[in-house]
Amino acid sequence: MKIKNVIKLLLLVGILCTVGTWWYFEVYSKNQPISINENEGIIQDDIAVLNETISSGLKEMGELITADYYFSSSETVQDVKVLDLSSLGIDFKTNIPLTSNSFTYSYDGEIMAGIDFKGIEVNIDKENNVIKIKLPEAKIISSSVDPDSYQFYEIKNNILNPISPENYAVSFADLIHSEEEKAIDKGLLNKATNNAKTIVSNFVKSYVEGYKIEIED
Repeated sequence: MKIKNVIKLLLLVGILCTVGTWWYFEVYSKNQPISINENEGIIQDDIAVLNETISSGLKEMGELITADYYFSSSETVQDVKVLDLSSLGIDFKTNIPLTSNSFTYSYDGEIMAGIDFKGIEVNIDKENNVIKIKLPEAKIISSSVDPDSYQFYEIKNNILNPISPENYAVSFADLIHSEEEKAIDKGLLNKATNNAKTIVSNFVKSYVEGYKIEIED
């Protein structure tokens, strides 16, 4: 065999080896499904891929509402004119008769709570066959009031001290804050966390079997 032919043969073999190596690592290996072997476990590369797949899938859910709380509130506003002589240096203060007034108002609303899934942390423990997931704290995402639910009633007014219910609309914001505290006391955030755990558990189970799922909040 001539030297030129030998050189051509070696070049051809080298090219075939290079192409074959590239195809294996860039095409074949990257398209193999993630699998679990009960005896050997998942190879380290697949563990990283699975971790990234689960983590990315959960984080893509973003800020998710997992619990809500409906409320119906009412409050009575009272007012009365007061005779105060302290400006004259006299320690005297008393309500002025026939100047008292009051009204009651009510409205309905809804409070939404949930989890920001973008803050979820995922860690796969291959040795113990455990997928550990850390959830961010549940929080109130929004509070809203149905504008059609506003009602004013039991208005007791008088000409000496007229009262306008519309002047007290600013107190609605304070009442919403109060309702948020009530919702938290009644377990709204706990409910949001528990529902989020169920969502996360079902999501992970759709990707992998044979692993115990531990979710920490």
